Amino acid sequence: MRIEQNLALAYLKKQKGRTLALVTGIALAVMLVVGFNIISESQSKNQLNTIYKLYGSYHAEFNNLNSDAVDKVEKDSNISQVYTSANLGKIVDSKGISIKLNSSSQEFVDKQGYYLKEGHLPKHTGEILLEAKALEKMGLKENLNQNIDFNVKKEYIDENGEHQIFTKKEQFKLVGIIDKPSQYYNDWYELRGFTGFNPHGENIIPNNLINYDGLVNLKNGTSQIDDTLNIIIKKYDIGRLDFQANTKLITALSDYSLAQDNKSTQNIKGLVIITSIFLIYNLFNISLNEMINQIGMLRTVGASKKDVRKILAFQSLTVMVIGIIIGILGGIGFSYLGMKTFNLTATNIDTSLAKVYISKKSILNGTYIGILAIVLSSIIPIWISGRISPLEALRKADRSNKKQKNGIQYKVIRKLFGLNGAMAYKNIWRNKFRTIVSIVSISLGGILFITTMASSNSNWINNTNINISKMENYDFKLSYGVNIDSNMVGYSSDDIKKISGINGVKNIETKLEINGFLKSDSNTLDKSFKKYNGIDNSKKTVENGMLIKSYDDKQLQKFSKFIEKGSLDSLNQKTDDIPNAVVFNYYYDILEDHRIEKVRSDIKVGDILTLKIPVQQGDNIIYKEQKVRVSGLLNQGWLFKGDSSNGRYFEVIVPQNDLLNISSKNKFSGVSLSVKEGSENQVNSELEKLLKNKPFSAMESKLQYEKEDDSSTVEGIKSTMIIVSLILLIACLNIFCTIRTNLLIRTREFATLRSIGMTVKQIKSMMIKESIMYGLLSSIIAAIVGIYKHYTFMNQVNLEYSQGLGIDNVATFKFPTIEIIQFSVIAIIICLMAVYISKRKIEKLNIIEGLKTNE
Repeated sequence: MRIEQNLALAYLKKQKGRTLALVTGIALAVMLVVGFNIISESQSKNQLNTIYKLYGSYHAEFNNLNSDAVDKVEKDSNISQVYTSANLGKIVDSKGISIKLNSSSQEFVDKQGYYLKEGHLPKHTGEILLEAKALEKMGLKENLNQNIDFNVKKEYIDENGEHQIFTKKEQFKLVGIIDKPSQYYNDWYELRGFTGFNPHGENIIPNNLINYDGLVNLKNGTSQIDDTLNIIIKKYDIGRLDFQANTKLITALSDYSLAQDNKSTQNIKGLVIITSIFLIYNLFNISLNEMINQIGMLRTVGASKKDVRKILAFQSLTVMVIGIIIGILGGIGFSYLGMKTFNLTATNIDTSLAKVYISKKSILNGTYIGILAIVLSSIIPIWISGRISPLEALRKADRSNKKQKNGIQYKVIRKLFGLNGAMAYKNIWRNKFRTIVSIVSISLGGILFITTMASSNSNWINNTNINISKMENYDFKLSYGVNIDSNMVGYSSDDIKKISGINGVKNIETKLEINGFLKSDSNTLDKSFKKYNGIDNSKKTVENGMLIKSYDDKQLQKFSKFIEKGSLDSLNQKTDDIPNAVVFNYYYDILEDHRIEKVRSDIKVGDILTLKIPVQQGDNIIYKEQKVRVSGLLNQGWLFKGDSSNGRYFEVIVPQNDLLNISSKNKFSGVSLSVKEGSENQVNSELEKLLKNKPFSAMESKLQYEKEDDSSTVEGIKSTMIIVSLILLIACLNIFCTIRTNLLIRTREFATLRSIGMTVKQIKSMMIKESIMYGLLSSIIAAIVGIYKHYTFMNQVNLEYSQGLGIDNVATFKFPTIEIIQFSVIAIIICLMAVYISKRKIEKLNIIEGLKTNE
C-alpha cells in the first residue's frame, strides 16, 4: 500500500495545477453547503429569539369568545395550555387614540412578550397598566399614579343577534407601565391596556357584555397548525377571524426546524454541487488519460488491477480530505460575510447582525457533500483504470479511432472561419464526453443568470406589488392606522386646504370610509362564506362586517374600469331617499382555499341592501340602519388593483355627500395626492411636518414603495450573482483544465503543424476559435433552458394570480435577448481567459522537441 500511496502523491505533486483545481472544486462545493447552512441556521435562530421577545411564545390566539366557547377550547385534546383574559372592549382618549383593554393577568401579559417597565399590575377596576408607546402617543409623561380620562367602548351582540355599542366615560389611575423592544413598533401593532377585574363583582363594563380573549399553545407545536385550528373552529362554530395563529412565531418555528433545508438555497446548492462534480469527474478523466501509459508500465511489471485502482483511490481520498477541510473553513468565513448579503428567513425580521451559530450538523452536511461529490466523480475513472490491459494502456493516446464525418456544420464553419476554424471545431469533439461536461458546467451558471436577470427585469414584480398597484396614479396617500377610533378622527377641511397649499401639489382627492355591518337573510349568503365565518344555518338574520366608502367625483370616475355590471354614473342619479351604491360582493379566503369567493350568493342591480352604520349621537355612538340601492357591481380586479380592503370586507361605495349626511361626520378618512414631477421629496417633507402632531396618521409614498421594490430586486440580483460567480469560477477551472490538457496532449500535433508552415499566430487563432466555440455552445444550452424556465415561471405567476386573485396577465413573457447576450459575452471571456493563460505554452513550442513528444 505504501508504494501506491507514494505514486499517488507523486502524480498529485507533478500536476500541481490540476490538483489545485480538484481541491478547489471540492472546497467550493463544501463551502457553499456549510456557509448556507450556517447562515440559515444562525438567521433562523436569531429570528426565533427575536420573535419570542417581540410577539410572544403562544401558537394561536382567540378573540371575544363567550365563556362556554372558552371552556370547550380549554378542554380540547389538541391544546396544551390556554391563558385567558376578559375582553373589556377599548378605551379611547380625547385625541381619538384607541387602546384594546383586557383584564390584568400576569401570564397573559408575559406570554405576549411585554415586560414591566415601572409599577405593578392593576388589582382594582379603577387602576390601569398601559404601554409606554400609548403614553407617548397620548402626549403624557411616564409618571405613575396620574389619572387619565377615557371613553370606554365595547361592541357586542344583543339577545336579538344584532350589533350594538356600549360607551361610558371612565377615569383610571396609572399604576404600571409595560413595554416591548423598539423593533416591535416598526411593524403593525395594536396598543394594549390592562385593568383590574372581578368575575363576581362590578367591572368597567356590564358583566353580561364581557367575553374573553386567550393565548393558546398547541400540543403539536408547529406541525400543521392551520389544520389544527380549522378543526377547532369547525368543531365549536368559532368564526375564522376570531381564532388565528401567531403567524410570525409559527413561521419562525418552521424556519428553525427546516433551517438547513431552506428551499431558496436548495437549487443554488444543487447547481454548485453538480458543477463541482462535473469539474472533478473531468479532471479525474484527464488524469487517467495522462497516467494511462504509466499504468501500462505498472501492469507489465506485476501491478494488479487492485493496485492501480488504489493509486487513483488514494488520490481521491487525499484531495477529498484537503478539499473538505478548506471548504469547511471557507464556509465558516463565507457565513460571516453572507449574513449581511443573504436573508434566508421568511419574516421581515432584520438578521444581518445575527450571531453566527456553527452547529455540528452544518459541518457534517458539508462533509457528506464533499464525500458524495468525490465518490460520484471518481468511482467511474477508478473502476475503468483497473479494466485497462497493459498492452492497451501502452498504446493508448487521446485520439478517436472513429473517423469524424464532415457534416454540414463542418462545411459551414470552414466557409466562415477558414481551415483553422474547422480544425478548432474538430478538436472540440475529439473527446466528446469531456467537451460536453465542460460545456454543461458553464451553462449551469448561465441558466441561473438568465432566469434571475430576466425575472428581475420583467414587469411582473411591479405588477404584483400590491402597495404600488393600490397607489394607482397617486404619489401620496394619507390615512390613519389601527390605533385610532375612526369615528372621532380624520382630515378636516382645514387640513385639506393646508395640503392643497403645499408647493408642488397638483391634485388632491378625498375619501371617507366607515366600518359597519351588512344585514342579510342567512339564505342569501354564499355557502362558502357561511362556512368560512362559522355561521349557523339556523340563524335567520345575520350581520356581517362591511366597509362603506365614498369618494369625490374625480376619484370615482377612475374606478369605472372595475365595473362588472351597472354603471358608476347612476350613483348620483337618485330617484328617492335611498342612496345608490356600487358593491364589491367578494371576500378573500386567506386561511384555507386562498381564493376569491362571493359574500352574497346573488346580488343584482336594483337590489335593496340594509346596512348598519355607526353614528355619533351626543357623547355616544350608536348603530343606525341605512338602506342603499345597488346600481353597480365591482369585478374581482378591485381586490388587487383597486382601493379595496384586500378582501377582508364586503364593500359598498356611495356618493360622498350621502355618506357625510348619513354618518354626521365632517372629517375624511383618507386623502390622495398627485404632485408635480420632481417635487416628491419636497412635498414629502411638508406632509411629514403636517402629520407630526396627528398620532397614528399614516403616509404612503409611491416613490418610496418603488425605491424599496428596486432595492429588494437589486439585493436579490446581488445575492444571485455571487452564486453565479462561484458556479462560473468552477466552470472556468473546468474549461481551463480541458484546454490546458488539449495543449499538452497535442504538443506533437502542434509541432507537426509548425513544421509544415503554420505560424504561432495561426495556432493561437485556432485555439481562440476553439475557446469561443466552447463559450457559444455553453450559451446556446443556457439560452434554451433559461428561456424555457423563464417562460414556465411567468406562466406559473399568471396562473397563481388568476386562480388566487382573479387577476389575468400579471406577468408578460419577454424574450430575454439582452440577458442571453450578456451571458454569452461572459462565457466567451471565461473561455478566452483559459487560452490566454496557456498562450506561453504555444509561444515557446520547440518544433524538434515537440515532434519527439508522444501523445
